[in-house]
Amino acid sequence: MANILVVDDEPNISEMLARALKPHGYKVDCADGGLAAIERINKQDYDLVITDVIMPHADGFAVLDAATRRPAPPDVIIITGLGTIDSAVEAMKRGSAEYITKPLDIPKLTETVRNILRARKQRANSPAEPDGADAGDFAGMVGRSSPMKRLYELIKHVAQTTSTVIIYGENGTGKELVARAVHTNSQRREGPFVAVGCGSLVETLLESELFGHVKGAFTGAIDDKTGLFEAANGGTIFLDEIAETTAGVQRKLLRTLQERAVRPLGSTAPRKIDVRLVSATNRDLPKLVAQNKFRQDLYYRLNVVPIPVPTLSERREDIPRLAEHFAQKYARRTQEHSPKISQTVLAMLAKADWPGNVRQLENVIECAVTFAEGDEVRPEHLPPDFIESFALTGDARHKTAAETSGAQPLRAADITPLGAAIRYLERQMLSKALDASNGNREQAANMLGIDRATLYRKLKAHRLTNGR
Repeated sequence: MANILVVDDEPNISEMLARALKPHGYKVDCADGGLAAIERINKQDYDLVITDVIMPHADGFAVLDAATRRPAPPDVIIITGLGTIDSAVEAMKRGSAEYITKPLDIPKLTETVRNILRARKQRANSPAEPDGADAGDFAGMVGRSSPMKRLYELIKHVAQTTSTVIIYGENGTGKELVARAVHTNSQRREGPFVAVGCGSLVETLLESELFGHVKGAFTGAIDDKTGLFEAANGGTIFLDEIAETTAGVQRKLLRTLQERAVRPLGSTAPRKIDVRLVSATNRDLPKLVAQNKFRQDLYYRLNVVPIPVPTLSERREDIPRLAEHFAQKYARRTQEHSPKISQTVLAMLAKADWPGNVRQLENVIECAVTFAEGDEVRPEHLPPDFIESFALTGDARHKTAAETSGAQPLRAADITPLGAAIRYLERQMLSKALDASNGNREQAANMLGIDRATLYRKLKAHRLTNGR
């Protein structure tokens, strides 16, 4: 049983967090303020400390410092209502596992706690082996297919080196999970892991975030700022969507890799860093290099050890296990036990196309669990857009078979489950009735031959408004 300490100078907040965590099987203590927390930390071993930052007498950073001085230091989550990049950088530099801003998303916090404690248990057992309770899975990734086993072995091997790594994979395949696995299985695992989405910031902001800036470097730079490369010192920095960086950022990245130093914006003095770089992209970098849209010299610096991540379609045998995993994950947020996924739904999931990969599957299961009634997830609980795309994909398969093979009999795999087909047809008729009546629900109900109460119930089930 994991031992957790929750720290806040407002007892009602720490008690609320304790009530949220205890049902998950954790032993939770509360400390009213930083001084009380430091006293407890010095006397007792904890696996995890969750602490507010702004507290009288001793703040959250003092609690963090006390925790990191322990012989077997606990992981620490910093929580604050005044979230800034600088405070996040400071927290990571001092060794916090996560930095979370208020208002708190309790389900997300409990999921973060679960991931941190799982990784901690994994490190305690063996940094290069999966958790015994989930044999066949690895470092937060779910899957026992041959492509995933090859991926796990590659991660274990690469993690023990110091080489620069680049992860290739489509959107939704779990590239950040792979990056975290490289970090947590490496000798840098006690250092910070800093993830940066390169496609989400304009060039100037991205440069400032990565490399920092000095006071007066640009309008609004009223103080010196430490960049995320420095925040990751001694650990790993993960640059997602690396292909989205501009020429200016690419030039500075190349210099950083060559010199093992960063130069904050507005400064000429380099600052030495010890950071492992892991990057990721869903783009064809060699093609971008050929088109002069990505620096060739930077490409060779990044592409030292490539790790390809399989698509969900390449590891279909993992779909049932992934579906059950996500069903349990989201059921814990809303109910006491996870609903069973019916065989019909599992068959649909196994046959469906997954352009959004694992992320899309997770979204489908989250929706299904939300709408499930009773102990089973059935076809009518699946999202309408999934049902629609699934039915259309089935039709396309039937046409292709007929065109290429003549009058061959349909296979069982080519048949759309009846419940899904009915739900798809019902949604189409509801949508058409709303369109034909210009959104007048009474007229739409008359067209469909049902009463208004039934129409409202069906519209809600299909999440339809105004014919869409």
